[in-house]
Amino acid sequence: MTENEISRVAIVGTGQMGPGIAVSTTLAGYPTTLIGRAAASAARGRASYDKALAFLVENGAATPGEATAAAGHLTTTTDIAAAATADLVIESIVEHLPTKQQFFRELDDLCPSRTILASNTSGLRISDIAALMQRPERAVTTHFWNPGHLMPLVEVIQGERTAEETVQAVYRFLLRCGKRPVIGRKDMPGQICNRLQQALVREAIYMVQEGIASPEDVETALKAGAGLRWPVYGPLEHADVVGAKLSFAVQAAVLPSLCNATEPAQLLKDMLAAGNEGIRTGKGFHDWTVRRADDLIRTRDLWLVARMKEGRASLPPDP
Repeated sequence: MTENEISRVAIVGTGQMGPGIAVSTTLAGYPTTLIGRAAASAARGRASYDKALAFLVENGAATPGEATAAAGHLTTTTDIAAAATADLVIESIVEHLPTKQQFFRELDDLCPSRTILASNTSGLRISDIAALMQRPERAVTTHFWNPGHLMPLVEVIQGERTAEETVQAVYRFLLRCGKRPVIGRKDMPGQICNRLQQALVREAIYMVQEGIASPEDVETALKAGAGLRWPVYGPLEHADVVGAKLSFAVQAAVLPSLCNATEPAQLLKDMLAAGNEGIRTGKGFHDWTVRRADDLIRTRDLWLVARMKEGRASLPPDP
């Protein structure tokens, strides 16, 4: 594959992730087709795209001219046959393995052999998703982090039969979209960052469950502690800075008391049994009848867009 091979993109799925991904690809100048299941969902996807693009302009992360040009690169349709004209198809449909497997089998038949087929799955293995394909060497995970137009991370996961040229072509494409891609060489559930995140979430829930700390204090400890320096100072870098001896001593003291459960926490099971599902029902780990979820999400997005404005050049170079 050549560096310029990906020139047209199709995104299948107009829900939570598809429109944001389309913002990133169209801002980078790629003609992009956003494909919905029905006219109504395609219209909602376009509206979500327009809203996300307007947010970038409103907060100085894109100029009005850039937004106008990007919007001109986007088309919406309900015709899945449009995927056959793309060099890269990014699937962002329901997170259900049999559904994805059947869909990738259909794409495998529909699209020419040059087309790369990527899944935005957040936890499934691309090796399993591609199990019914005749040409699994062109299947790869491209997991955009939510919100797709604001988060720089995209995890590129190489499946058991994914060709190296597929991985490299997608990696180069994502760089041109202004993303910070990482490559996972072993196809594991949860990819890279979700595995790290779930280890942290497991311990956070465990500490609340065992009465070690309140949900509020767990959140504050992370936001004001390790999480504050992670954008520029990762955990392995920290281990090198403090030295292997201290890292070993801390692990020896702490690891025996950490949660090592291999199934969801009892507290989470109890919450679900009580009908407490978080923002949707008004109560979860926090009481959302006295907090506004919209305020939290807007605070998150404003923080992310500020980081986006700072630009990749402000980040320390990779080793």
